[in-house]
Amino acid sequence: MIHLSDVKKFERCATFYWRHVHEPIYPKPFVYYNEDLIELVKKRLRITDCFEGKRGDAKEVALAALKEHKVLVNARFVYEDLRIKIPIMIKQAQGYVLYFPYANCYPKESEAQYIKDHLTVLKWLGIPVSAVYVIHLNAAYIREEELCVDALLCINDCLYNAHNRMQHTLDSLLEKCARDLQAVLLAMRHVAALSEQKGERGKNCTRGAKCLYFDRCFQKPQANSILHLVNSAHKGRMEQQGRKTLKEVDLSLLEGNRLQYAQIMADQEGGLFYDRYALSSWLKGSIVYPLSYLDFEWETYAYPPYSGMKPYDVLCFQYSLHIEETKGAPLLHKQFIKEKDCRISFIEKLLADLPKEGSIMVFNMEGAEKLRLKQLAKQYPQYREQLHVVCDRMVDLALPFVSGNFYHIDMEGFYSLKKLVTIFSDFSYEELEISYGLDAVQAWRMLQELDEQTQAVLKEQLYAYCAMDTYAMWIVYHSLLSLVETGCLHKMHIASVNNDA
Repeated sequence: MIHLSDVKKFERCATFYWRHVHEPIYPKPFVYYNEDLIELVKKRLRITDCFEGKRGDAKEVALAALKEHKVLVNARFVYEDLRIKIPIMIKQAQGYVLYFPYANCYPKESEAQYIKDHLTVLKWLGIPVSAVYVIHLNAAYIREEELCVDALLCINDCLYNAHNRMQHTLDSLLEKCARDLQAVLLAMRHVAALSEQKGERGKNCTRGAKCLYFDRCFQKPQANSILHLVNSAHKGRMEQQGRKTLKEVDLSLLEGNRLQYAQIMADQEGGLFYDRYALSSWLKGSIVYPLSYLDFEWETYAYPPYSGMKPYDVLCFQYSLHIEETKGAPLLHKQFIKEKDCRISFIEKLLADLPKEGSIMVFNMEGAEKLRLKQLAKQYPQYREQLHVVCDRMVDLALPFVSGNFYHIDMEGFYSLKKLVTIFSDFSYEELEISYGLDAVQAWRMLQELDEQTQAVLKEQLYAYCAMDTYAMWIVYHSLLSLVETGCLHKMHIASVNNDA
């Protein structure tokens, strides 16, 4: 059985679709969908009496419901071996009005083809449609004490362009989406029936995010492979030309940014490139003791669960803070974790734990910790001034790596803390019980459902993970200091990592 959602997978990449059929991967969700979208839509449309389809319904079930009900929810229809699900359909004199809900704020114009394919199947089945609307989250909605579905959900006859603007009506977009869906299905059946399907590397392999099946399709390239060249639109073309390593790059096809230069120089210099003067200038000009190393963990909610929050706002539930009073002094460690709506507790303990002066070292601060604090400052204006002062004291440890002032071949085009800590020490996050951010979020989601003993064990694992992030910053920072002072890169030996590091 083919589902219409499979068509999207096939159109992205035939190999992606083949692997989904034969060796599926089910990723952990980055976002927590803390409400049932269909239930919210039913409240928004004042639907109380309806037919509700269920997973696995036989094809006759929804067809029979058309005769008995005015409103159908999640109705499953089948044409030959193609199965579709219509979220909301309401019978009117001229045909059915359809509603397609989206759990995001700006459903894009590319969705018009997906909607059109649904309409095509309904036409094949002889089910008339008089109008189509999309329902999506209102990006400007701010929750009060109770969730207001009328304000949360927008109903539109338009989709959004790449700039999040409504430019064309849905009807006009649908007119341009007519195609031979049967031919697409025929090609999909052919691919699914193959015993093997080899992937060809292209833009879709890494566009937006790396494909789930990337590592199954392609062997891991060597550390100095040209395929690790960052921000390059032509690395695949150069690799096909026989240029396998970074030092073999075709300069005429190079965008020429600083990080690319660092990668090429690292390959030419035996694996390591660093700008000693630039690093020294940054280290001396940016850091004031006492030096704090700070890292947050947070949950992203599709639907605002608490007052003052908007769709896709985050809730910080944990932090780790290592404090170095003077250069080389023993580290003092402070930490926080709490369940449910812990925003005020988070703010107040953070402000109490942070030294009143000195630099606050974070990693990738603009897209992470600083952004989180600015959001909290909007939600709780009584803390705005204090939180903005904290933001002003922040120093971004990612800067030397983003700017190309340091590059090691073993980074393989990445500069995450998990990658860097293996460059500068013999430690690996894989030694921890929780070793990835999404695993930490999943563990936090479970906390409220566990008994006290199990909860305590899981909290210790969460503490260890977050503490490693701030300890890793200490490792990276002091390794850069040592490199500038001695001209040599030495790996630190890490015997063990614990909350009192």
